This record gives sequence, C-alpha cells and structure tokens, in this order.
Amino acid sequence: MTVLDRPPIAPDREDADDVRRPIPGVTVALSLAGLLVVLSVALAVGAGGPASGGALVDRVLPVSRLVGRIAALGTVGALLFAAVLRPSAAPLPAGSRGALRAASVWATAWAAATAVAALLTLSQLVGPGAITPAVLWTFVSGLPAGRAALVVLAVSVLVAALARRSRSPVGAGALLVLAAAGVVVPAVLTGHSAEADHHLLAVTGLGLHVLAASLWVGGLLALLVHGRGRDDLAPAATRFSAVALACFVATGTSGVLAAWLILDDLGPSAVLASGYGWLLAAKTAALTLLGVIGWWHRRRTLPRLRAGRPGSFRRFAAVEAGVMLATVALAVALSASPPPADGSGSAPPAAATAPAPASPGVEDMSGHDHGDLSVTVLVDETRFHVSAPVDAGSRVTVHNATATEVTITAQDGSFDVVVPGHALMTFPAPDQPGAYRFTSRHSSSFTGVLVVR
Repeated sequence: MTVLDRPPIAPDREDADDVRRPIPGVTVALSLAGLLVVLSVALAVGAGGPASGGALVDRVLPVSRLVGRIAALGTVGALLFAAVLRPSAAPLPAGSRGALRAASVWATAWAAATAVAALLTLSQLVGPGAITPAVLWTFVSGLPAGRAALVVLAVSVLVAALARRSRSPVGAGALLVLAAAGVVVPAVLTGHSAEADHHLLAVTGLGLHVLAASLWVGGLLALLVHGRGRDDLAPAATRFSAVALACFVATGTSGVLAAWLILDDLGPSAVLASGYGWLLAAKTAALTLLGVIGWWHRRRTLPRLRAGRPGSFRRFAAVEAGVMLATVALAVALSASPPPADGSGSAPPAAATAPAPASPGVEDMSGHDHGDLSVTVLVDETRFHVSAPVDAGSRVTVHNATATEVTITAQDGSFDVVVPGHALMTFPAPDQPGAYRFTSRHSSSFTGVLVVR
C-alpha cells in the first residue's frame, strides 16, 4: 500500500487550530536575530565586501541587502500564491486578495531596502560626504550596480502600486512576471557571473538560479502565511509541491553551472582554501538538506494534509522555511565575497604593485575593483588602472579614489578631463576606434591606454 492509498486520517482539533494560529511575534524576532547571526558569521568567513565606507556603512549594507532579498521573496511568493497556487476565476477569493495586499507591502519594503542599499553601496565607493546629484546620476547611468538598483526600484514601486488594485488571476500573473524580472536583473547586470568567462552562459545560469530560488522560497513563505485555512492550504500545497520540485532541480543545476564557470579549472583544495569556497560548500549542503525535506513533504506530510491533518505539514514547512532563509543569508555573503583567483586559493597581488601593461587591453583589477562597481578608469595613489576597452562614442566611467585632483589628458588631445578627488564621473570616448595613450598633468608618472573599439 502506498502512502496515498492509506485510509484517511481523521482530522483533529489541534491540527485545525494550528493552521489558524497566527505566527508569534517572538518567533519572528528570534528568526530575524538568527538570520543576522548567520549573515555576520558568513561575511566573516568569506571576508566579503570592501571596507571603505566607514564602520556604520560596512555593517548596515549587508543587512539592507538581506532585507531587500527577503522582501523580494515575499513579493514574488505572495504573487505566486494569488496567481498560481490558489487561483480562481475573477474575482479572486479572499486568501488570494490578502496575498495581493501583502505583495504590495512586501514590494514597498523591497523598494525602500533597494534605495538604502544603493546609497550605501555608492558610499563605499566615493565616501558618504562625496555623494552629489552628479555622482548619483553617474552611478545610476554608468555603473551596473546603479542601473540594476534603478530597474529594481522602478519594478518594486510599480508592483506596490498595482498589487492592491489587481482583482484577477491574469493581473496577478502579470505582476508576478514583473516581480520576477526585478529579481533577475541584478543577477544579469552584476555579481561574479557577470564578470566570468562565457558571459552569456554565466548570466543565464545565474538568472535561472535566482528566479527558481525566489519562486521556491517565496512560494513556501506565502503558503505558510496565506494558506492558513484548510480550504486554501491543501490545494495550494499540492500545486506548490510540483513548483518546488521543478525549482529544486533548476536551482541545483544552475547553481552547479554558475559555480563551475566562476571557479573555472580550480581544484577542490584551492576552492576550499578560500572563504568563498566554504560558503559555497555550506550553501550546497543547505540545498541538499532542502531536497531531503522536500522528499519528506511529498512522502509524509502532504498525504496527512490531504487527510485533514495540516498541523504536521505547517510545522515541518516552518523548519524548511528557516533553512531556506538561512541559505539566503549565505547567498548574500557569497555574492559579497571574492572567489579564489588562482590555484592557491588566494587573490593575486594588487594591481597597484604591478607594472603598467605593455600593450593595451583588459587589466587585472584584482584588489582594486569594487565588484559590480567596477569602472573603466580607476585612479589610486600610484597610477591609472584601465579595466576594459570601451565602444566608440560611449561614456567612460572614472573613479578617483584619492584626495588629489588629477587629469585624464590624451596625448593626441582627443580628451582632457579634470577629475577632482574622490570623484565619480564620466566623459565621452573618442568617436574613432584606436588605442589612446593618456597621462595626467599632476604627475608624469601617471599614464594609461584607453582602447576604443
């Protein structure tokens, strides 16, 4: 006899009450405190993120990113519940309408956390006192991190405004697609995979990874919050089981692909010699545990739920959600941690101590770039660093990390730009392809080559 063939289990009062019982505030507070502990430990292990924005900025930025990700998960999950897990012909049932209202609240929090994280990220690059309207415009128009933040902010504000007005499954589905685009954009524009070899394959894999994980984690959270009545929970959980299985396979497969592309041909010893490798191993272990929990759900708790005993499903799903959110905290730390760059697992020497490149091309910016804040020309205390070629007529981003005013002066006179200390700015690249040598009037030792394609 299979699990599904067993005689129905009579419902009991404890299970019925357990479904309707609100989530205690103490449980929520302890869960948030636990997530902060996981994030702090993971950041320490991965040594993630630059520490140039001051102690307050460096502490608050990872928290704001975690809050933003959880809010994004809440938004996607609530919309998934309304559009897929518990849909019906218009007008939507009460549970789905409640999920849409919750999606509006989650999206508002997502927008706020995105704005805060963007400002703190910019503060790490130029310093809190150097943020001006011009610097902010350069950030959102010229840097991948700024463009991603602007898109996510627009998406989250739009979802927050429209979710409360939606009354049909079609409208909820459209908002779900919009929110899904909002969680994928940062993965496409920024992060380690955006800088990896096989760029298109890397960002596609990471985008699929983030989307599948968002639907999986967000859907379970929504199921726990909005599927609290017996009529809502059983059919929604059955639909979610199929969604979760597909998301588990997609998350695991795309995660392996993204890790392989980022780590390239490094061996296990080199990977585990770095904090990034340990975080990756912890995230893999958590994903494996979630797979086991999902198997248990399908074999044990779903049949009990269909038989009228939802309490065990809800309690077990709460544990699963806790593991998922801890994995999200690991992912935040992982995205801020530098991957191992060579066979020893240690980063290569800083570019500032290396001689200027003899031929034009892409320079190794290890130790000097700011991840998704990488600029075309970086100025430090010793020289210019040119990270990549640019297209003819495009905007060249420049960051002066020093307090000294410098110039970027082409030898042929095609450009001459004054860059104040601690400035972030852009200037137009020449219209004709070629290799443009430049120097600075403040010091003849500062030289570089801008390659225009």
